[in-house]
Amino acid sequence: MKAFLVMGRTFKAAYDDLFLCVFLSIAWWVGALLLPSLFGMLASAINLPLSIAIPIGVLLLLGAAPVTVGVQRVTNRIANYLRVDNSFFWEAVRQRIGRGLILFAISLLVPAAILFNIWFYFNSQGWLSIIGVAWAWLLLLVLMIGQYLFPLFWQQDTPDIKLALRNAALLALRHPLYSFLMLLFQILLLALCTALTLPLILLGPALIALAGNFALAGLLQEMGLAP
Repeated sequence: MKAFLVMGRTFKAAYDDLFLCVFLSIAWWVGALLLPSLFGMLASAINLPLSIAIPIGVLLLLGAAPVTVGVQRVTNRIANYLRVDNSFFWEAVRQRIGRGLILFAISLLVPAAILFNIWFYFNSQGWLSIIGVAWAWLLLLVLMIGQYLFPLFWQQDTPDIKLALRNAALLALRHPLYSFLMLLFQILLLALCTALTLPLILLGPALIALAGNFALAGLLQEMGLAP
Protein backbone atom coordinates (compact mmCIF):
# COMPACT_ATOMS: atom_id res chain seq x y z
CA MET A 1 0.00 0.00 0.00
CA LYS A 2 1.26 3.49 -0.87
CA ALA A 3 1.00 4.78 2.71
CA PHE A 4 3.35 2.09 4.08
CA LEU A 5 5.88 2.77 1.33
CA VAL A 6 5.84 6.46 2.27
CA MET A 7 6.34 5.57 5.93
CA GLY A 8 9.47 3.65 4.96
CA ARG A 9 10.75 6.62 2.96
CA THR A 10 10.30 8.81 6.04
CA PHE A 11 12.57 6.62 8.17
CA LYS A 12 15.14 6.29 5.39
CA ALA A 13 15.28 10.06 4.88
CA ALA A 14 15.69 10.64 8.61
CA TYR A 15 18.58 8.14 8.66
CA ASP A 16 20.25 9.61 5.57
CA ASP A 17 20.09 13.17 6.97
CA LEU A 18 20.34 12.26 10.65
CA PHE A 19 22.51 15.16 11.80
CA LEU A 20 20.41 17.70 9.91
CA CYS A 21 17.24 16.23 11.46
CA VAL A 22 18.79 16.52 14.93
CA PHE A 23 19.64 20.17 14.22
CA LEU A 24 16.09 20.86 13.00
CA SER A 25 14.51 19.21 16.03
CA ILE A 26 16.67 20.99 18.58
CA ALA A 27 16.16 24.30 16.78
CA TRP A 28 12.40 23.74 16.90
CA TRP A 29 12.40 23.00 20.64
CA VAL A 30 14.51 26.08 21.37
CA GLY A 31 12.35 28.34 19.22
CA ALA A 32 9.06 26.90 20.48
CA LEU A 33 9.79 26.72 24.20
CA LEU A 34 12.37 29.41 24.96
CA LEU A 35 9.99 32.38 25.31
CA PRO A 36 7.20 30.47 27.13
CA SER A 37 9.77 28.99 29.55
CA LEU A 38 11.34 32.36 30.33
CA PHE A 39 7.91 33.91 30.79
CA GLY A 40 6.87 31.00 33.04
CA MET A 41 9.85 31.59 35.32
CA LEU A 42 9.17 35.32 35.40
CA ALA A 43 5.45 34.82 36.10
CA SER A 44 6.30 32.44 38.94
CA ALA A 45 8.86 34.84 40.41
CA ILE A 46 6.42 37.78 40.51
CA ASN A 47 3.35 35.64 41.37
CA LEU A 48 1.46 36.70 38.25
CA PRO A 49 -2.20 35.58 38.41
CA LEU A 50 -3.02 32.53 36.28
CA SER A 51 -5.84 34.42 34.58
CA ILE A 52 -3.17 36.68 33.08
CA ALA A 53 -0.26 34.26 32.79
CA ILE A 54 -2.05 31.51 30.85
CA PRO A 55 -3.34 33.71 27.96
CA ILE A 56 0.08 35.35 27.61
CA GLY A 57 1.77 31.94 27.67
CA VAL A 58 -0.54 30.66 24.92
CA LEU A 59 0.26 33.69 22.76
CA LEU A 60 3.98 33.14 23.29
CA LEU A 61 3.57 29.61 21.94
CA LEU A 62 3.01 31.26 18.56
CA GLY A 63 6.75 31.94 18.68
CA ALA A 64 7.05 28.38 17.37
CA ALA A 65 5.77 29.60 14.00
CA PRO A 66 9.09 30.79 12.49
CA VAL A 67 10.99 27.64 13.45
CA THR A 68 8.10 25.46 12.23
CA VAL A 69 8.28 27.22 8.87
CA GLY A 70 12.02 26.59 8.74
CA VAL A 71 11.74 22.91 9.64
CA GLN A 72 8.99 22.40 7.08
CA ARG A 73 11.03 24.14 4.37
CA VAL A 74 13.99 21.83 4.83
CA THR A 75 11.93 18.64 5.14
CA ASN A 76 9.93 19.60 2.04
CA ARG A 77 13.17 19.77 0.08
CA ILE A 78 14.21 16.39 1.48
CA ALA A 79 10.89 14.85 0.41
CA ASN A 80 11.43 16.26 -3.10
CA TYR A 81 15.00 14.94 -3.26
CA LEU A 82 16.54 18.41 -3.46
CA ARG A 83 19.81 19.62 -1.96
CA VAL A 84 19.46 20.50 1.72
CA ASP A 85 21.47 22.16 4.47
CA ASN A 86 20.66 24.38 7.43
CA SER A 87 20.89 27.56 5.32
CA PHE A 88 17.40 26.81 3.96
CA PHE A 89 16.12 26.74 7.53
CA TRP A 90 17.47 30.18 8.36
CA GLU A 91 16.31 31.61 5.05
CA ALA A 92 12.73 30.44 5.66
CA VAL A 93 12.75 31.74 9.24
CA ARG A 94 13.79 35.20 8.03
CA GLN A 95 11.59 35.50 4.97
CA ARG A 96 8.28 33.84 5.92
CA ILE A 97 7.61 34.99 9.48
CA GLY A 98 4.28 36.69 8.70
CA ARG A 99 2.69 33.95 6.62
CA GLY A 100 4.21 31.30 8.85
CA LEU A 101 2.55 32.89 11.88
CA ILE A 102 -0.85 32.87 10.16
CA LEU A 103 -0.50 29.25 9.04
CA PHE A 104 0.74 28.13 12.44
CA ALA A 105 -2.11 29.95 14.18
CA ILE A 106 -4.63 28.18 11.92
CA SER A 107 -2.97 24.82 12.60
CA LEU A 108 -3.02 25.41 16.36
CA LEU A 109 -6.21 27.35 17.07
CA VAL A 110 -8.71 25.56 14.79
CA PRO A 111 -8.14 22.10 16.34
CA ALA A 112 -8.11 23.72 19.80
CA ALA A 113 -11.49 25.34 19.15
CA ILE A 114 -12.94 22.03 17.93
CA LEU A 115 -11.56 20.23 20.99
CA PHE A 116 -13.32 22.76 23.20
CA ASN A 117 -16.61 22.06 21.42
CA ILE A 118 -16.09 18.30 21.80
CA TRP A 119 -15.48 18.74 25.52
CA PHE A 120 -18.50 21.02 25.87
CA TYR A 121 -20.98 18.75 24.07
CA PHE A 122 -19.75 15.49 25.57
CA ASN A 123 -20.24 17.04 29.01
CA SER A 124 -23.79 18.14 28.14
CA GLN A 125 -26.93 16.26 29.04
CA GLY A 126 -29.32 14.48 26.68
CA TRP A 127 -29.18 14.69 22.90
CA LEU A 128 -26.57 17.46 22.91
CA SER A 129 -23.86 14.84 23.54
CA ILE A 130 -24.60 13.44 20.07
CA ILE A 131 -23.37 16.71 18.58
CA GLY A 132 -20.02 15.97 20.23
CA VAL A 133 -19.65 12.93 17.95
CA ALA A 134 -20.06 15.17 14.89
CA TRP A 135 -17.41 17.53 16.26
CA ALA A 136 -15.07 14.55 16.84
CA TRP A 137 -15.41 13.54 13.18
CA LEU A 138 -14.77 17.14 12.19
CA LEU A 139 -11.60 17.14 14.30
CA LEU A 140 -10.38 14.04 12.47
CA LEU A 141 -11.01 15.72 9.12
CA VAL A 142 -9.26 18.93 10.22
CA LEU A 143 -6.20 16.97 11.38
CA MET A 144 -6.10 15.06 8.09
CA ILE A 145 -6.20 18.38 6.25
CA GLY A 146 -3.69 19.99 8.61
CA GLN A 147 -0.92 17.51 7.86
CA TYR A 148 -0.76 18.87 4.30
CA LEU A 149 -0.84 22.61 5.08
CA PHE A 150 2.84 23.41 5.60
CA PRO A 151 4.04 20.90 2.98
CA LEU A 152 1.70 22.44 0.39
CA PHE A 153 2.77 25.92 1.41
CA TRP A 154 6.37 25.09 0.49
CA GLN A 155 5.47 22.90 -2.48
CA GLN A 156 4.17 25.97 -4.32
CA ASP A 157 6.48 28.09 -6.47
CA THR A 158 4.94 31.14 -4.79
CA PRO A 159 3.76 30.16 -1.29
CA ASP A 160 0.10 31.09 -0.82
CA ILE A 161 -1.96 30.31 2.30
CA LYS A 162 -5.39 30.25 0.66
CA LEU A 163 -4.22 27.90 -2.08
CA ALA A 164 -2.54 25.64 0.48
CA LEU A 165 -5.76 25.46 2.53
CA ARG A 166 -7.89 24.67 -0.50
CA ASN A 167 -5.57 22.01 -1.87
CA ALA A 168 -5.06 20.43 1.55
CA ALA A 169 -8.82 20.02 1.94
CA LEU A 170 -9.12 18.54 -1.56
CA LEU A 171 -6.35 16.02 -0.95
CA ALA A 172 -7.80 14.89 2.37
CA LEU A 173 -11.29 14.49 0.92
CA ARG A 174 -10.16 12.71 -2.26
CA HIS A 175 -7.74 10.37 -0.47
CA PRO A 176 -9.34 9.78 2.96
CA LEU A 177 -7.84 6.35 3.74
CA TYR A 178 -4.32 7.37 2.74
CA SER A 179 -4.62 10.65 4.66
CA PHE A 180 -5.94 8.81 7.73
CA LEU A 181 -3.12 6.26 7.66
CA MET A 182 -0.47 8.97 7.34
CA LEU A 183 -2.05 10.95 10.18
CA LEU A 184 -2.12 7.79 12.31
CA PHE A 185 1.53 7.22 11.44
CA GLN A 186 2.45 10.70 12.69
CA ILE A 187 0.48 10.18 15.91
CA LEU A 188 2.26 6.87 16.51
CA LEU A 189 5.62 8.53 15.82
CA LEU A 190 4.82 11.21 18.36
CA ALA A 191 3.68 8.64 20.94
CA LEU A 192 6.81 6.53 20.41
CA CYS A 193 9.15 9.51 20.66
CA THR A 194 7.33 10.72 23.78
CA ALA A 195 7.61 7.32 25.44
CA LEU A 196 11.36 7.18 24.76
CA THR A 197 11.91 10.90 25.63
CA LEU A 198 15.35 11.35 24.03
CA PRO A 199 14.12 10.70 20.47
CA LEU A 200 11.35 13.22 21.13
CA ILE A 201 13.98 15.89 21.70
CA LEU A 202 16.48 14.84 19.05
CA LEU A 203 14.21 13.67 16.22
CA GLY A 204 10.53 14.22 17.05
CA PRO A 205 9.79 17.53 15.26
CA ALA A 206 11.87 16.58 12.21
CA LEU A 207 10.23 13.14 11.91
CA ILE A 208 6.71 14.60 12.08
CA ALA A 209 7.59 17.20 9.44
CA LEU A 210 9.21 14.56 7.23
CA ALA A 211 6.14 12.33 7.49
CA GLY A 212 3.82 15.16 6.41
CA ASN A 213 6.01 16.17 3.49
CA PHE A 214 6.54 12.62 2.28
CA ALA A 215 2.76 12.07 2.59
CA LEU A 216 2.21 14.99 0.23
CA ALA A 217 5.02 13.93 -2.11
CA GLY A 218 3.54 10.44 -2.33
CA LEU A 219 0.20 11.81 -3.55
CA LEU A 220 1.84 14.23 -5.98
CA GLN A 221 3.96 11.43 -7.44
CA GLU A 222 0.80 9.48 -8.24
CA MET A 223 -0.48 12.57 -10.06
CA GLY A 224 2.82 13.03 -11.90
CA LEU A 225 3.46 16.34 -10.15
CA ALA A 226 6.52 15.42 -8.07
CA PRO A 227 9.81 13.55 -8.68
